[in-house]
Amino acid sequence: EDKLGTYLVKVTEREMTVKQNAEVSKFLHTISDFERISDHALNIAEAAKELHEKNLSFSEAAAHELEVMEAALTEILSTAIRSFVNNDLQLAARVEPLEELIDNLCDEMKLHHVDRLQKGLCTLGQGFVFNDLLTNYERVADHCSNIAVALIELESDSFDTHEYLNSLKELKSDMYERYYEEYRRIYQL
Repeated sequence: EDKLGTYLVKVTEREMTVKQNAEVSKFLHTISDFERISDHALNIAEAAKELHEKNLSFSEAAAHELEVMEAALTEILSTAIRSFVNNDLQLAARVEPLEELIDNLCDEMKLHHVDRLQKGLCTLGQGFVFNDLLTNYERVADHCSNIAVALIELESDSFDTHEYLNSLKELKSDMYERYYEEYRRIYQL
């Protein structure tokens, strides 16, 4: 991240076209999010390694929930990356509703897990790994949201991520609600 950021800053010192300047700005605004996604991917790999080394497995219900979450996470990653690569603002607009759904799924999965713990269906060892996975999944989704919001805000020439997200959630536009409901139907626990 540091080397790329340093390189991009040096590039800005040269004369660039408007398009080149926009691309460099996009990279500078999103580079840390891509780097953090890779950090969380490593954390997820470590959790998988821990499961393997400790010969742990999840209950059928927990495994199903994780499959649903992983499918949602795959979609948000794919959508954020494709929107970034293609400068596709319509695709970027689909990310935040899915990020909200992933947050809600994480909350629901944590409640289900506590219930399984109380019923003796899961162990604390499984629980630690389960919660680590959920935390990393949720953070990956957050960084995907940051990438999509950066694209949208850079296009509007007013880069205020928090203002954009607050107005988006307050307005709950028809499009936002439609996308959220579409994802809710697809990714059911």
